[in-house]
Amino acid sequence: MSDPSTEAPVELDAPAKGADAGPLHESLLHAAPARVERRASSRWAYPLWGVLVVSLFVLYHVSVLLVWNSPGKGLAKDFHKTFLKQVKGYEYFRGTRNNQSWAMFAPNPNRTNTFMRVFVEDQSGELWDFEQDIWGEDRYPYFWYDRRGKVNRRIDGKKHYQRIYGAWVCREWARQNNGEAAKSVTFVRRWTRVPKPQEVLAKKGGWNQWEAPHKQTEQETITCKTVVHGQLPNELRERYGLAPIDEEKEFRQVRTRTWWDKAERERERLEREAKRTQAREDSKNNKEAKTEPAGTEPTVKLDARGPLRDPKGDEARDQ
Repeated sequence: MSDPSTEAPVELDAPAKGADAGPLHESLLHAAPARVERRASSRWAYPLWGVLVVSLFVLYHVSVLLVWNSPGKGLAKDFHKTFLKQVKGYEYFRGTRNNQSWAMFAPNPNRTNTFMRVFVEDQSGELWDFEQDIWGEDRYPYFWYDRRGKVNRRIDGKKHYQRIYGAWVCREWARQNNGEAAKSVTFVRRWTRVPKPQEVLAKKGGWNQWEAPHKQTEQETITCKTVVHGQLPNELRERYGLAPIDEEKEFRQVRTRTWWDKAERERERLEREAKRTQAREDSKNNKEAKTEPAGTEPTVKLDARGPLRDPKGDEARDQ
């Protein structure tokens, strides 16, 4: 039996070259495969010294990362400080901007639990809870962390954020209701007071935030028909199998403002100011030209019949 390694490789039809080869992407996607004689000389993609350098760097970074994020007080205080000082961990993390501060609740923790409720009003005037908050759902701690909880707290009292978030709610409502647009989206803030630790200890029964008294305040209301990007464009409607709309009339596009647009507006403003200044100068010059100097004879006014007499001027001359 012959050695397979010594046999010549099977030559398959290679892509055509020259004028008949066609575009490169066509030859790469649709041409017949061709076997090449090149074989990797090593199982590693990089040389041994490169593998060692990268491995040492990863080991150093992970070690500094673990020690940096470990508690810096208590029994490990001396080890924490000595290790980071010896390996230049402070300089490395500050230089690479990897330093993490755990003072996220400083100087005091939150005094209230805030939930932003989102209500959608359909075309018939009925109000629906879009269920964007976690009120009444005992999901602490999260098994899978949901970033929407952080977004839900972030939009509290922020009108600009609520307009963007409300536009998404309008589009999502239309997607879930066969393209029927909602009338408006309303944000309602609901919050409860977090009791002090002494109060919780005095009750000896813990504290249930879902049973705590709460307050509500209505905030921004978004109109889906007029808010920017509050409507599903035809591109998304085609993807979801919905009927197209007249985007010229029903879709509100974002107005892009680049540095060129700002420069053009500034140039137009300067031109308008220059025209107004020139008009004021011309008007002033015309008034000065029409004003007659003192002691000169009055200008005789003429019409088709000849000179016009001014009774007031005649009386002044007679005196």
